[in-house]
Amino acid sequence: MKGKKEIVVGILIAVMILLTLFLYLMQTGDINADKILLVGIILILVIFAMYILWDRIKNVRKGLPAKDERLITINYKAGYYAFIAAIWSALFAPLLFDIFSKNELKGSDVTAIVILISGFVFVISYLYLHWKGN
Repeated sequence: MKGKKEIVVGILIAVMILLTLFLYLMQTGDINADKILLVGIILILVIFAMYILWDRIKNVRKGLPAKDERLITINYKAGYYAFIAAIWSALFAPLLFDIFSKNELKGSDVTAIVILISGFVFVISYLYLHWKGN
């Protein structure tokens, strides 16, 4: 039963993110390349999250637990890699942006970069470890 609750909560979060993106795009008057890139990155992350949820739904339908020991280990490893990526991206994103563009990033931009990079690292490492079998 615990696995089903986690799946339902994950689906609700994904739907709320998609609804927020829809409302954000409806609120903006003109759509720049920056906004398209931002929405595209977030959509890619949501699609990968839905793949992970779909995999867990398959397990529950077969009568298995949503997460077994292997998936729990994969989650921990992928979370660790994402944490390390978040730390390094928080350190190097403002530095590299300052070097290449001679401007400083705002705090909200650094936060967005850290969240997107750590999200991508989590998803990529999760899928790699899942397909590799570790």
